[in-house]
Amino acid sequence: MPDTQPPFIFTLSPEEYQVELFELVEWVNGFIVPVYVTSRTPSSRAPWCANWWEHPEAVGRLHSVWLAYQAMSDTTEAGATAPHEWHRDHLDPAMAQLRTPDGPFAGCMTKPNQPNHYPPQPVTVVDYTDS
Repeated sequence: MPDTQPPFIFTLSPEEYQVELFELVEWVNGFIVPVYVTSRTPSSRAPWCANWWEHPEAVGRLHSVWLAYQAMSDTTEAGATAPHEWHRDHLDPAMAQLRTPDGPFAGCMTKPNQPNHYPPQPVTVVDYTDS
């Protein structure tokens, strides 16, 4: 049986997207948040959103981190340095982008006892043929 790579979440059908998103939410909320978010309390300098799945940028970045984790967490297959490489090359850059003060969570949870959620606003898209 050939080894198939899991597809990126934004390439899935709407039904497949919902299944994959559910699994991603379980992984992020069960692993990433308790280990990597709660160790750095949300603040205006490192915001987090309790409803992160409503931010498409967060879904894309965290899904790519999850795909890399799946590929790199078995050190028998990926090598002994794979966990370090996963942190350095995947998790750390993604979290830095998500938690930057002007990132997708700006204005969301900046105080641990006051969870806020500001979903992204739609961006006006201009049709190229109209210009």
